[in-house]
Amino acid sequence: MRLMLFLMAFQMEVRVRAAGDLIEQPSACLKSQESCAIQVTGSAFHFEKDNKQLHATAGSALVRLTPDQWRLVKGAVWVEAGKNLQVESLYASTKASMGEYWVIFQDSRILIRNMNASLKVTLRDGKTLEIPEGFEVWVSGLNSQGKTEYGMIQPIDMKEHLPMWNSLYRGTKEEFVKEVRLYRDNWGDLAQKTSQLYQTLTDRKIASVEAQEKAEEARRQRKAAELQRMKELYRQRVFER
Repeated sequence: MRLMLFLMAFQMEVRVRAAGDLIEQPSACLKSQESCAIQVTGSAFHFEKDNKQLHATAGSALVRLTPDQWRLVKGAVWVEAGKNLQVESLYASTKASMGEYWVIFQDSRILIRNMNASLKVTLRDGKTLEIPEGFEVWVSGLNSQGKTEYGMIQPIDMKEHLPMWNSLYRGTKEEFVKEVRLYRDNWGDLAQKTSQLYQTLTDRKIASVEAQEKAEEARRQRKAAELQRMKELYRQRVFER
């Protein structure tokens, strides 16, 4: 309902501006604790309050539901700081106990990039994903089995990411370059980590298949034992006669 009201407000050409770069509905709602719909009309949106830092790209649309809960409607958001700040989107919900991450609308799916966060991603079907630092994953809607579609976890595409990051970065060029290098140093060899990650996922899948096979074998043995018991009972009844 809140999202529908938000979209209707903009369709009705509501134009409540803050510093010429933002539309807020209701007017000046960011200063209060109430729900707040935001359209970024300038080059960027920067929000800082109570140790929370959140940024959004030009053209983004967000809804602040509570001080710790935001919804991304379109565009991209960078959570730079915000312990347990939750960002919802159409296909998933993200929350980090610490660190930085991004949520980006990309065509018909969203892209989640983990810079250095302790990040928990909860999909619409309830499944949770662990995204390591320096990695990203795309998420889309539910398939015919009611399961959320998502891609392989892979290293962040820095060639694509840097221009977007730079557009929201508020330091100097030298500081930006230094921070990019710092992240790359901290991430280490992502190719090696990718190989290890895929091996771990493969091992888990193999273990899961083995567990299923063991469970199926146990079921067959129980069924065979029950059948044998029934045969014994039948024989006893026949001989008793």
